[in-house]
Amino acid sequence: MRVLLVITDEDWYEDAGYAAAWVRALEAEGAEVERLARVPADWPVTGPPPRRYDLAIAHVLVEEVVGYAPTFALAVLLEAAGVPLLNPVASLVASADKLVTHAVWAAAGVPQPAAWDLARVREWPMPGRQMVLKPSLGDGARYIELVGDLDAARAVEAGWREHEAAGGHRRGTSLLQEWIAEPACARVFATPTATSLVYEKSREEGALVTHGTVYPRVYEAPPDMAQLARRMVASLGGGLMGVDVLVEPDGRLVALEANAPFGFDVTDPQQGRWVARAALAAAERAAAARAAAA
Repeated sequence: MRVLLVITDEDWYEDAGYAAAWVRALEAEGAEVERLARVPADWPVTGPPPRRYDLAIAHVLVEEVVGYAPTFALAVLLEAAGVPLLNPVASLVASADKLVTHAVWAAAGVPQPAAWDLARVREWPMPGRQMVLKPSLGDGARYIELVGDLDAARAVEAGWREHEAAGGHRRGTSLLQEWIAEPACARVFATPTATSLVYEKSREEGALVTHGTVYPRVYEAPPDMAQLARRMVASLGGGLMGVDVLVEPDGRLVALEANAPFGFDVTDPQQGRWVARAALAAAERAAAARAAAA
């Protein structure tokens, strides 16, 4: 099985270790892995090597989708040339923009916190309650704040736009979202048919955001959580994503976000083993579909 990992080679991201972790996990399962960060110089003339890759894993960051960066262009080329992508281009785009993600999930009936486009809001959607203000573009819980009224929300947004104009990160649409107070935040790696263990993220009492890849609790996914995680991925057209599910104090489950380019814990072989096997299973399904079509 030959896998192409499409991922940036910029120094600022290389040090995170995710590329090395993907390669290590895939090779441990017997795959041959190549890495590319951009379209090779000769491909505009020759095209990608026919049938060289059984699967391409397009680890395209949100910023790269927005800026049509080299990794995203390479993913588009590979898909157009018939190389199976673990997460198709449409799912990369849909999961990169939270406004689109929420709209897709709403159409699919996936339970989620209610969200509004701030630019279209004329009255506070949830009177007497604070709400979460977040950018539709971005990851790692950047720029997320609690706000209590429209004036406060628009003041924060104005700061975002000033930062963008000065060359800062692009935020996209400003989203007002229902605030789920004191939830547990569960990270689950999921395909449309399977889920990993649940990795509950660390969050201090009263805190709005979690501590990323610190997991105080790891457990088997309850059936309702596993079903929700699979629906989150399937409705976006994804093959394998890292999804975040909020568990309210009363036990209600809601979909928070889905990440096509997810980071798994590079120190946890169990996580790497699960995602590698899920990716290679997708490659096997793609190969079987090609063989049947032929």
